[in-house]
Amino acid sequence: MNKIFLLIFSIFIISFNQILRLSANDDTYINSSNIIYNESENIIELAENSKINFENTNILLDRGIIDYDKDIFEVFGNFYLYENLTILSGQNLKGNTDLNTFTADNVSYIYNDDLKVDSEKLDRDNNLLYFYNNFLTPCELEGYFNCPTWSIRINKTQYDIKEDKFTHFDSFLQIADYKVFYLPYFSHYGSKAPRKKGFLIPTVEFTVGGASGLIIPYYIPLNQNTDILFRPKIYFGDNLDFLEKYELSTLIENRGSGGNTSIKINNINNSGSEYPNSSIRIKSKQILNRNSVVSASGLLTNSISTTRSINEEPIAFEDLYFRVEKYNYFTKDDYLKTELSTIESFESSSTNSIPLSPSLNYMNSFYINDYSISNDIGLIILKRDNSSSTIPSESLKINFNNELTNTYKSLNFTSFNKLYVSNSYSDYYFNHEKSLNDNSYKSYINISSELYSDIIKFSSPRIKFILPMQLENTNKTINEDSQSITFNYQNQFSENRFYGSDLYDTSPRVVYGFENSFYFNEKIFDFNINQSFETNAKNSYSDKINQKSNFSDYALETTLNAHNILFKIDTRLDEKNLSKKEMNYSLNFENFIDFSLNYNETQSEAFKYLSNDTQSITLDISKKINENINLSFNSNLDVKNDYSPYKSLIELSLFDECSQLDIGYTNTRYNDNFNTKPEETISITFSMDYLGFFGYEQSTNLFFREPGELNYGL
Repeated sequence: MNKIFLLIFSIFIISFNQILRLSANDDTYINSSNIIYNESENIIELAENSKINFENTNILLDRGIIDYDKDIFEVFGNFYLYENLTILSGQNLKGNTDLNTFTADNVSYIYNDDLKVDSEKLDRDNNLLYFYNNFLTPCELEGYFNCPTWSIRINKTQYDIKEDKFTHFDSFLQIADYKVFYLPYFSHYGSKAPRKKGFLIPTVEFTVGGASGLIIPYYIPLNQNTDILFRPKIYFGDNLDFLEKYELSTLIENRGSGGNTSIKINNINNSGSEYPNSSIRIKSKQILNRNSVVSASGLLTNSISTTRSINEEPIAFEDLYFRVEKYNYFTKDDYLKTELSTIESFESSSTNSIPLSPSLNYMNSFYINDYSISNDIGLIILKRDNSSSTIPSESLKINFNNELTNTYKSLNFTSFNKLYVSNSYSDYYFNHEKSLNDNSYKSYINISSELYSDIIKFSSPRIKFILPMQLENTNKTINEDSQSITFNYQNQFSENRFYGSDLYDTSPRVVYGFENSFYFNEKIFDFNINQSFETNAKNSYSDKINQKSNFSDYALETTLNAHNILFKIDTRLDEKNLSKKEMNYSLNFENFIDFSLNYNETQSEAFKYLSNDTQSITLDISKKINENINLSFNSNLDVKNDYSPYKSLIELSLFDECSQLDIGYTNTRYNDNFNTKPEETISITFSMDYLGFFGYEQSTNLFFREPGELNYGL
């Protein structure tokens, strides 16, 4: 009897890879009302409703026979097999005893518990399965339209078990049971196939009053870690001419355990242009070991802007850097960074271009009892092709910064004390006028002491004394990295309220503030306010923010977090009449809709060199209408200047468990008088499960005048 069992077990086990060869063991179980073995003819007869279980594989079948002399296995009636997420059922199965080859009628095949194939007939030839007159879909059979959202009616399907690849011949794509497209041939892969080359989801864009475009990405995996993605965009004019304007984006990516590298190449050919506008972006970050990191970035292009610049012809330029970072280099917890960068135009001379800029930065820190000592040494060289009366062709700058900090706690008070020393030397060379050559030296000390108190449960008073001292200043420094300026709550407490290191904040001052947090009914309300008192009202920072008095304006931060609602205010109020000079709102909530609003307003008197008031809004709204529909809107507009520049996107997404249709409308316009043009675009993307990678091949004159073949590597 054990021999009989062994033969039966080796027949009925069909898995995702279709055949799982067995050996009899204690885990095998057979449940049958009757088994007959004809020893003279070497035939096994199985009664109705025989059940076989081996590990994770289960088989249920009607009557069947196994003829070992003729190498025939046959099921009379129905059979049903399932293992993990794969199910195969049908009628009248007939094949050899190990089922390398067989046929079956009225087959239902469920692949990975998702993709469904119903076929009138199934043939197996070793690693190939053939489905005839079949129906394929991953959608629910009684879905949103009381039928599958999409399905494919196919004359013949070949499934390669080893490659996990489906190939379909003479197919109709059906949307809600309506035939919409015919494909003589296409193929796709299963969910467990290795990365394969092929086409990705296409996108159609319709430009209102202009040419429409078709984007058909193509993907190629070069090896285990490297991919290439081609993203061509073809524009169709009124006469369906598609060679006048096109775009081609190519992305090459390499991912490994040590880091990532990407290369993106963009080519745009506009109507009437003799040469395409091209750009190459390179990004790389590689971790050599636990203490060393190398990174690089680069942009090479022959077009600064094709939409907003006043140049009639593109201007070639480059923007590159190469950086090496070392950790624990000389001592524990130190940091060394070396960098070489360049920004250069190849076709015009501009003092804003920096053809070469090597730099070096070294930092270390150590602790002695309750004190922390940090050191920072920096060297940077800027080299330009030309100089002007205010910008040198070459400059060298060396910074030495040292910081001693101490934190002391007593009862409900905490003090944070800092001594900061900065020394810098700069040397300037002007190639157009050597008499302008000069150098500059600065020495600067800043002593600060900050005191917190948490005596009151919901409020924390905070006061900071800042005493900067300029020991030496030749007043010949050229400002190249401290151009930005801001006024807000956090910056008020900074020792140096300027960005960069070319300008120092030399005004002694006291900054006082209150930080409050209130909790009630699961709501959190934070309110922070501060103001500074300058001992000298006439200082460089106050001049740039148009501050005339010793007392600064008020800086406020407010946050309300309650029931999925987050509201923030960051504002600057005039210290005399409390009128707003700057106002930033942020509102986010997730309830019946997802809503995000950011509003920024700045009055012209807030800063010395701001000529006009500014107001801008960014808005994002998303609403899930039901389980299958989502509507979203986002906009970015200048409220002050007739809502220009302006950009908005409305997108409607229809989706279910097996597909998604995105319809988007984009409206863009500007407020300049240069080469800009308003643009309205409608884009349509339809994605289907299992068809993210697909191919097309034909060898007839169905689509082409001359017989030919398109083979996309599949």
